[in-house]
Formats: sequence, structure tokens, C-alpha cells
Amino acid sequence: MKIVVSLTSPDEIQKAVALGADLIELRLDLMDEDLSAAMAGCSKACAAPLIATLRSQEEGGTFTGDPDRWFSIVQPFLDLVDYVDVERRFRRFAPLIRYQHLQVIASAHINYMPPPDDLKAIERDLRSFGDIPKIAVTPSSQRDLLDLLAFTLDVEKPVITSVQGAEFRYARTFLPFFGSEMVYCHIGTPTAQGQYDIRELQQLKELLIYH
Repeated sequence: MKIVVSLTSPDEIQKAVALGADLIELRLDLMDEDLSAAMAGCSKACAAPLIATLRSQEEGGTFTGDPDRWFSIVQPFLDLVDYVDVERRFRRFAPLIRYQHLQVIASAHINYMPPPDDLKAIERDLRSFGDIPKIAVTPSSQRDLLDLLAFTLDVEKPVITSVQGAEFRYARTFLPFFGSEMVYCHIGTPTAQGQYDIRELQQLKELLIYH
């Protein structure tokens, strides 16, 4: 289980690392300050790999621009980070990002639970332009969770699966045991509904593994 701490300010990078983050996600769409300050903040030595994410409004973020505007914001960070989160609408920039020896997390955030065959089709589509598919769905029942767990277990790896919303947030804690590469959390300010604080997640991980 790799723990990703999602941040809204680069000033919190060192705190997140000290608390045990394996990776840091910079939510560029949620940063209030000038992004040049964010660049300065993440250009300092960081003990954890960095993910740049500019999440669109359609997929749970605040970015409302077109693909060219998206890339113009992300591009200055390409020399500073290790991964870039790329939604399907921005996929044409994935080759440029990978050319710079960065990994692409190809993401899809879906406000319902797709049928199993649709999940497989989404995964194949994401893997066609990214290194790690990330699929976050919105379950409406425990049966949906069983389908998501089965998909996570059987699908080609690496893959990241997650749930949106608070009702089934507990699934975030055990999806990694079925093969999900990363779990996203926070250190005080959630960037998505249902996220756990890293300290809560570490306690749950210890209980699940060692007790």
C-alpha cells in the first residue's frame, strides 16, 4: 500500500513526508496562491515523489479551462514532479509528458458505478495513454463494492481504484489489499469527500495487517 497525501499547498510537503507519505499529490486546481509559489515550494529537495494534478470540474476539481489551458498550467511543473495525473479529455498531452521521463496516472472519476464490462473498457482506454490507470467510482450498494473489489483483483497491474463520496469511504482502506497501487488521503484538509487523514489510515493499516 502506497500512501499518497493530497495537498493544497506546497508548504505542507515536508509535514506530509514527516507523517509517512510515500508520495505527494499537488492539487494545482485547489491552490489559492500564485502557482509560481507552488513551483518554488516543490523545487526544494523532497524525500517523496511528487504528483501534479489539475483536476477538472467535471471530475471533482475546480479547473474549467480547455485542454490547451490545462497543459499551459501543468507544463512548468514537468521538471519538478515525477507523475502527472491526466484525465481522458487531456490525453493528447500524455506523449509529451512521458517524453520527459515522467509517469502518467491516467484517471477517470465517475459519478456512478459502471458495469464490470464497462470498467474493463475504461481501464483499457486509460492504459492506452497512461502508465497507471486510476479509476474512482461512486458505488450505490455493497454489491457495487464487490464488483469493484473483483475488478481490482483481476485487472492488469499496476492500477489504482478508489471510491468517491462518504457512504462507502471504508472501501479506501481495503482496496489496496486487492491490488490497488495507491490510496489517497490528507493531513488536515481533504481534497475529496471521503478521504482519511494519513494518521487514521496508518492506524487502520496497522490494525488490518498486524492484528
